[in-house]
Amino acid sequence: MRNDFLIGRQQIFDRDLRVFAYELLFRDINGNTVEAFGPTAASNQVIVDSLLEYGLDQIVGTQLAFINLTRENLLSETALLLPKEKTVIEVLEDVHIDDALIKALQNLVTQGYKIALDDFDLDERWLPLIEFAHFIKLDIQKITVDAARSMIQRLKKLPIRFLAEKVETQEQYQEYRALGCEYFQGFFFSRPNILRGRRLETSQHAVLQLLAKINQPNISIPELTRTISTDVGLSYKLLRYINSAFYALPKKIDSLKYAITYLGIREIQRWASLISLASFPDQSSEIIKIALIRAKMCESLAATRRLPNSDQFFLVGLMSTIDQLLEIPLDEAVSSLPLAGEVKEALVFHTGLAGEALDCAINYERWQLDAVHFEHLDLGQVGRIHLDSVGWANKIFEVLER
Repeated sequence: MRNDFLIGRQQIFDRDLRVFAYELLFRDINGNTVEAFGPTAASNQVIVDSLLEYGLDQIVGTQLAFINLTRENLLSETALLLPKEKTVIEVLEDVHIDDALIKALQNLVTQGYKIALDDFDLDERWLPLIEFAHFIKLDIQKITVDAARSMIQRLKKLPIRFLAEKVETQEQYQEYRALGCEYFQGFFFSRPNILRGRRLETSQHAVLQLLAKINQPNISIPELTRTISTDVGLSYKLLRYINSAFYALPKKIDSLKYAITYLGIREIQRWASLISLASFPDQSSEIIKIALIRAKMCESLAATRRLPNSDQFFLVGLMSTIDQLLEIPLDEAVSSLPLAGEVKEALVFHTGLAGEALDCAINYERWQLDAVHFEHLDLGQVGRIHLDSVGWANKIFEVLER
């Protein structure tokens, strides 16, 4: 087996639950963690893979990347390989602090890099590094609320922003937000259901009906044109997308009917579905991006195993966050839509191959790698499909946000 590696991402949210950055995570395809592989080698591999194999923009889009570095990484100036405008250097809690390390961090800050101190406490060993820190990460599973309050009060005059990590409940988020933490990370935030949406209103209901209708198997071009053209916003976004450089068309397209004819029903069904999701008002962009990543990943898993109906896999992934968008139970959200029975079963109960693909996508997304399985694909293959899906979703989202 080749010496392949996996890169995962965990969201870092701001106070308004918008994604501020991603922390990049490491594991090899044999399941070895950072500790088993070696922290320095793991950090080096994340840097190489994120820069050379996939591209940092493909992985984190317009957000920042928090990357863990060891003492050896820092002293060897590995961090200077990373783009300073996209990177936050995260100094691990077990790093040995001496004059050499302090000099290395000072050089990084002078070069324009941002520094985060991981699992910080007010132990004297950290004090020489405080002047270089832009972010301090508080492991709330190890520190008490009183200790966190005291620390934040003591350091509040410094230009340091606090990040609460390993947040697991709504109460912890609210508590540390009140203490003055500006950023948050943890399994609780990785679950899309904490991202708030609005109640189902008439306009949103119309968008959902459109989303379901355009995925009917026998819809014609004239009917699809009439359906989309009833909504000015959808028509504009669809034309804007098709006219973008993403398709590298030889000429601009200025009519909806021509656009649909040119690309074909299958592609228009997909992009209209994406645009429909992007039409939800006042949603965090991350919930929609998660839907796009899952959709592309489910489709790619099916294509890799040469399974039929990859469009159905795409639709299952795309609809998998609809309950979070509407803040209603998933079975209730899909019951009012004319979806095929196997699609509903895959969404609600994760049954069938499409349901297994959705399970695989969600488990990788949450970095639960022991539960990542689909049709005998190895972990390395799944990891590459995930990162390709992330890059695809980031490109799509750039257009949908225009």
